[in-house]
Amino acid sequence: MVIKRALIIDDDEINNFICIKNMKDSNFVEHATYCLRGKEGLDELTDAIKHRPEDLPDVIFLDINMPLMNAWEFLEQYELIQKEFPKEVKLFILSSSVYRKDIEKSSHYEMVTDYIIKPLSKENLKRIQEKYFQ
Repeated sequence: MVIKRALIIDDDEINNFICIKNMKDSNFVEHATYCLRGKEGLDELTDAIKHRPEDLPDVIFLDINMPLMNAWEFLEQYELIQKEFPKEVKLFILSSSVYRKDIEKSSHYEMVTDYIIKPLSKENLKRIQEKYFQ
């Protein structure tokens, strides 16, 4: 199953480029975009809820360490708007952090589907597709 829309929230433009390329090359997604800041991602989601719900992503990949608003701060705000989504959105932490405390902390958030260690490889995408989008 090809996912219609994906959103990456990560301050690393090179990583975002690689993620989108891998998603397209793997036939994972039809349309992928990115935001460089957590607040920008929240604004994008809020705008979509209000004005164009058909543009809400089916999947979000969220980096942990970003300036101004890290993943944990993002998730606190995301929880407030998530109930307004007209569909289920799967959210994955996508991080270079292999710290046990980050992995464990992510599991305390109900809206986090899984924790993926960068890079978002074609193998990871295949596993995500098979496990969560069948």
